Amino acid sequence: MMKKIFYLFLICLQFSCADAQTFDGSWKGEVSVSGQKLLLVFNLKQDSNDNWVGTFESPMQTSLKFPINTIEVNKDSISMDVKAIGLFYTAYLDRDKDVMKGVMKQGSFESAMILVRSESEQSGLSRKQDVFPPYGYIEQEVTFQNVKGNATLAGTLTYPKGGGAFPAVILVNGSGQQNRDSEVFGHRPFKILADHLSKNGFAVLRYDDRGIGGSKGEVNLATTVDFASDANAAVDFLSRQQMVNTEKIGIIGHSEGALIAEMVAAENDNVNYIALLSGPVLKGDSLLILQSYALGKVAGLSEPALEINKRNNRRLYDILLTDEPPEDLAKSLEKELISQNNGNALTSAMKVKLSPMLIPWFKTFLRIDPAYYLKQVTVPVFASFGGKDIQVPANENIYALQRLHLNTTDVIIKDYPNLNHLFQNAQTGKIEEYFENSESFNEQLMDDLTKWLKLKAK
Repeated sequence: MMKKIFYLFLICLQFSCADAQTFDGSWKGEVSVSGQKLLLVFNLKQDSNDNWVGTFESPMQTSLKFPINTIEVNKDSISMDVKAIGLFYTAYLDRDKDVMKGVMKQGSFESAMILVRSESEQSGLSRKQDVFPPYGYIEQEVTFQNVKGNATLAGTLTYPKGGGAFPAVILVNGSGQQNRDSEVFGHRPFKILADHLSKNGFAVLRYDDRGIGGSKGEVNLATTVDFASDANAAVDFLSRQQMVNTEKIGIIGHSEGALIAEMVAAENDNVNYIALLSGPVLKGDSLLILQSYALGKVAGLSEPALEINKRNNRRLYDILLTDEPPEDLAKSLEKELISQNNGNALTSAMKVKLSPMLIPWFKTFLRIDPAYYLKQVTVPVFASFGGKDIQVPANENIYALQRLHLNTTDVIIKDYPNLNHLFQNAQTGKIEEYFENSESFNEQLMDDLTKWLKLKAK
C-alpha cells in the first residue's frame, strides 16, 4: 500500500506526446512531497460500451494499481475519484489536447495539478534484486495482537526448512505507513533482506504497519510510542513460536524503526541484539532541522537561504515543544508563519506546511531523544549509516553515538560512504535517486549485517 499522499504540488513533466484529441491514454506528472519527487500515473480508456475506465498508480511508492472508481467526462472536462486513497481530480484539456489542467483534492488538502499525456504506460521500474517464489525456505502468513495498543498486526514469517530452533529477527519499518516489505519507490528492501537472512539460517518476521495491508489499529492519533508497542508485541509473538530460539531474538530497524528497536530493547528482556539501519541518534527536533538543511543543500539552495530556513524551522519547533492546547498551538504556529511571510497572509504552500506539524506523531517525534533509550540498551548493537544519507546524515549521528556513554561495550558502527538513506549506491543522496536506482538494498551491507548476526546468534 501507499504512504499517505498528502500535501502535494505538481509540476509538469516533458513527455513526447501523440496528437490525440481525447482523454484516452496514459497521463503522467511529477509531484513533490516533502521535498521528494514522485511520479503519478492515470491510465484511461473507454471499454466496449464506451464507458470510461482507468487506474491510478504511484510507481515510486508501490507496484499496486488503484482503480479509478468514477470517471465523468463532459466534452473537454473530466472528473476522477480514486476511493482507495481518497483522491479526487477534476480537470480540462488544454488547447493542444495533450495537457490536463485541474485541481486535486485529498482529504482537506486542495492543489492545482497538471498532467501530460505519455505514449506509454510503462513506469520504467527496474528492481534487479526482487525475489519471487519458489523459495528455499518456509513462508508463513501470520497475525498477532497488540492487546495493550488495541491493534492487530499481519505479517510474514520466513524460516529455514528442517528442524531446530532458529535465531530470529524482527524487521521494523521507518516512518510513514508501510507494508511488511517496507515497499517504497518500487523497492521492497525488507522482503529482500528477509529472503537473504532466512537463506542464512534465521527466522524473520516482518509485518504491515497499522492501517496498511492486513494490519488494523489507530493510525491518525498514533505516535512512535504506539509503534514501539506494536514491535514489542511482535517480540512477544516470536518468542512463542516453536521454531524460534527464544534466547536469540533480535530487531532490525530502519530509520524510525531503528529508534523503535532501541525503545523496545531498553525494556524487553526477550531482545538479545539490535541492528540500527540509518537510526537517528540526535533528538527529533535537531534531526529534522539537520535533515531540512541537508535536503536544501543537495537541492542547490544558497547558504544564506539554508540559514534562514534553519532559523525559521527552529522557531516553529520551539512553539511545538510548548504545552499549549491544540487550538492555541495552531494559532501560534499560524502567527509565526505569517511573520516568516513578512506579515502577509499564509500562502497555500505555508498552509500545507502547517497541517502535518499538528498531528500527534510529529509533535511526539520532536520530543524523543534516542540517547535516552540507547543508554538503557545492554545488548549488542550494530549501527550502520550511509555517507550519502540526507535524511539521517551520517557524520553528525555517528559523532553523537560515539560520544554516548552506553551500558554495552558490544557496539559496531559501520559507515558506508556511497550509500543513501535506503542503503543504495548513490551519486548525491537526493530522494529522486531512490526511484531511479535499480539497487534495493546494498549487498555489502547485507553481508556485513548477516555475518554480525551469525556471531551474535552462536
